[in-house]
Amino acid sequence: MAAAKPVAKQQCTAIVSYKVHYDDVENFMNAYDRANDYLKAQPGHVSTTLHRAMSANAPFRFVNVAKWKTVDDFRKATQSNEYQEASGWLGAYPVYAAAYDTVR
Repeated sequence: MAAAKPVAKQQCTAIVSYKVHYDDVENFMNAYDRANDYLKAQPGHVSTTLHRAMSANAPFRFVNVAKWKTVDDFRKATQSNEYQEASGWLGAYPVYAAAYDTVR
C-alpha cells in the first residue's frame, strides 16, 4: 500500500458559501470578482466555479467551489496580506468556508 501524502501536499477543494441579500447581488459580485481575480493568479490555483441558488429559500445565495493543487497553495493564497486586501469587500457577507479532500 502506498504511503499517504502529507495533508499539506494533497489536492484540495475549497467550498465557500455566502449569505447575500437578494438586493445586494451586484455589490457581492463586484467584491467576489475582485477577490477571485487575485486568487486565480496565484500558484496552485486550478479552477473556480461560482454557483447561485435556484431556490428562493436556500440558506446560501452563492457557493464557490475552487480546486487547488495543494492545501498549502490554498492556504498561502488565502492567508496572504494581498488576499486580505483584495477580499476586503467580501467582509460584508457572512461566509462559511472549508477545504476538503476527495474521498470517493
